[in-house]
Amino acid sequence: MKGKIIKNICSKPLMFPGVFYPIESMLGKMFGGFISCWHDLPAEIFKLHVESLHPSKPIPLKELIERHKTGKSTKGCFALTFDDGIGTTVRDISNLCASMGWPVTFYVPTGYVDGGILPYQKVEFIDQYLPIGNYLIPNNSKDIQNKKLNKQQLVQSLTNLIYTEHFKVVNRILDYFVEQILDKEKKNLLYEEYPKPITWDEIEKLSKNPIISFQSHSVTHTAVSGLSENEIEDEMIKSKEIIEQHTGLKVHSFCYPYGAEKSIGVYAPKIAAKHYNSAVTLMRGRLKKNNPYYLPRIDFYNGDSPGFVRLKVILN
Repeated sequence: MKGKIIKNICSKPLMFPGVFYPIESMLGKMFGGFISCWHDLPAEIFKLHVESLHPSKPIPLKELIERHKTGKSTKGCFALTFDDGIGTTVRDISNLCASMGWPVTFYVPTGYVDGGILPYQKVEFIDQYLPIGNYLIPNNSKDIQNKKLNKQQLVQSLTNLIYTEHFKVVNRILDYFVEQILDKEKKNLLYEEYPKPITWDEIEKLSKNPIISFQSHSVTHTAVSGLSENEIEDEMIKSKEIIEQHTGLKVHSFCYPYGAEKSIGVYAPKIAAKHYNSAVTLMRGRLKKNNPYYLPRIDFYNGDSPGFVRLKVILN
């Protein structure tokens, strides 16, 4: 938190007239445009972020990637993407983007839209409600399995777990700790408190607007590095087909859950190339000479000031 405050303060000079644009123009000419990424934040904060990047302009993700793949200039262009499909975020951002004429892409995990709970949401629930104490992770294959962890260590270990492990392992371990919290009086607490997803009915209506696009973020939001090749392909094909059934539009892009190198592994980009036109990560960078199935994005968050947004773009 302190680090972000310092960075927000240090980035203030980038808001002075005539400072940001010449630097961004030079970088855009040298290295091209970029894909931006958000998860869950108020529409008014998102609007400030996008406007801070003017005169660079948002264009459709599909167009940006097509320019990148064919060697056309992407200078002064960027794409807007949101991960996870949280209902309030999708509604508010869709309304804003429709009013501003900003093309936007939402990557949705179909299992979450179907009523599931995302693994990181369970970790957040455990962090909030599990009593302070020392805990063992049950039947875990890692070397920490017989070591007692305090609550802070436990939450960090669970976070690390979801970045690399198979969904069966993740669900079993997370559900074990959720059960420690949910007594008879609290048995519905998790389902009452977790952020609800956008619904399929809403996706069908929103996707009729050509500037709003829904693409695949897998079925189970599992780190694909923890899956077999057949399971990775199953996640990619099923999620693609489900979204296409609801929108009537081709799904052309895949977003790797968690997006880190350790969460993606070796096989997923090769499999994505069989079923999609592109795939995106959460590794920061511009569209240089990137593999179209291993594309970087620049991530922004609720606490980022407009100056810090500019700083991230310049540094990446």
